[in-house]
Amino acid sequence: MHPFSILTLGIFVAGYITARWDLVTRLYELAIFAWDHGVVTRTLKGFLILSVFFFLLILPINHLASREGTLHPRHVNLGVSAREQLRRRGSF
Repeated sequence: MHPFSILTLGIFVAGYITARWDLVTRLYELAIFAWDHGVVTRTLKGFLILSVFFFLLILPINHLASREGTLHPRHVNLGVSAREQLRRRGSF
């Protein structure tokens, strides 16, 4: 390789490593900040509230809807479509 290319590659690699290390340290600092300010516990409380809401409200409604769907099935292919009715009347 040309000496200039080796130097350019070395500078690029050093910059890349420095940027990655900076991201890792910032992520570490962000995790410490989040832990100190109770972000983790608030997130867990929100997840718990949403889970309880899902289990107490959404699942029973889903169960009720599926049961009603099996008790009163909807037959789609029975009857005549609007297009067929217009064709039979001769206004299509």
